[in-house]
Amino acid sequence: MKDDLIEVWSKCLKDLDWEPLVEGVEPKPTGCGLVYEVESPLNRPNESFAIADMRGLYETEPHFHLKEHEIYFVLQGTGIVCVGGVEYQVRPGDAIPTPPHTAHFTVPNADLVLGVVNSPPFRAENYVALGGSDPKVGFDSEQYRRLNRR
Repeated sequence: MKDDLIEVWSKCLKDLDWEPLVEGVEPKPTGCGLVYEVESPLNRPNESFAIADMRGLYETEPHFHLKEHEIYFVLQGTGIVCVGGVEYQVRPGDAIPTPPHTAHFTVPNADLVLGVVNSPPFRAENYVALGGSDPKVGFDSEQYRRLNRR
């Protein structure tokens, strides 16, 4: 993942008030919560931007992307983001990058909302949900179950 993507987007999203961005936008219910595909606050054609509202979720669907790099920017709340088996405790201001072919999932704690940037832009046909352990992409279903025991 290019550090310049994180740097540029971190500056843009640092003080972003995300709620006005989603007003009037129909959310898509997904394995990662309600996803609002909104107009990008930056004019960068090789990237897409969305808001993932994970409030009320206990966990997200483990998955990976075939072609896209994905960066989660924590806009509010806390949680655990697991990328390729590595667990990150996250809070507002954090950025967590995920390269293609790398499993990731989130365990929201309190009011977690993410800004999500994909490069190249997100395409649903490149999204692969995981049903069981897959060491090729760094997914361990035992780790997933352990983190989701509440």
